[in-house]
Amino acid sequence: MNRARSALSLVSIMVLSTLSSGCLALTLQREIMESWRDAPEHTSEDVTVGWSETFDTGAELNSVLYENETKLVFDETVSKLVINFRAQFPYSSTIEEFVGNETNELRYVEARLWAPGTQSSGGDPFWEVRATQDYPLERFEWTDLESDFIEGSWTLEVEARGYGMTAPIEQLSFHDHFDLYATITKPCVHFPQAHDDGECTFLSELED
Repeated sequence: MNRARSALSLVSIMVLSTLSSGCLALTLQREIMESWRDAPEHTSEDVTVGWSETFDTGAELNSVLYENETKLVFDETVSKLVINFRAQFPYSSTIEEFVGNETNELRYVEARLWAPGTQSSGGDPFWEVRATQDYPLERFEWTDLESDFIEGSWTLEVEARGYGMTAPIEQLSFHDHFDLYATITKPCVHFPQAHDDGECTFLSELED
């Protein structure tokens, strides 16, 4: 049925093109072609930033320092924020039984999320966590963004130290590791003719 309708429309365009001339013919063709277009689809898209780091010190006695930061832009269309965090420090609890918490300065992960202008003004981070022992994967989620969030460029940062060694005997190998990811959810519009690959355009970009 759709094929017959498309064929009929195509024949109509050809007939009208022969009977019409100039701008009138182009206008008629454009209107018919527009009628074939699928309607835009409104959906949501995630924007994720963060890191997954596995430490490797080899034969070094000192732990390795890892530092990084990135930006996450919040606007009025953001509907949700999710932070996923996990840290793994093999044998950390056993070692602390013998040497106390001195290892907290050698093996740790500190992660923070700063609202715009807070860090430079000496304020407190919006979210932070510090791990010196195994920290199971935890999901932090916020959906009431109107009251909690400031529009602008937020900063996600991490500072960590860890060890990692691959030994000839596999059972003796160990590697400190952490995962830190922040995800915001924003509404977007999918135009079937323009985005054949399934991508969509954020609503905030269309409003600009």
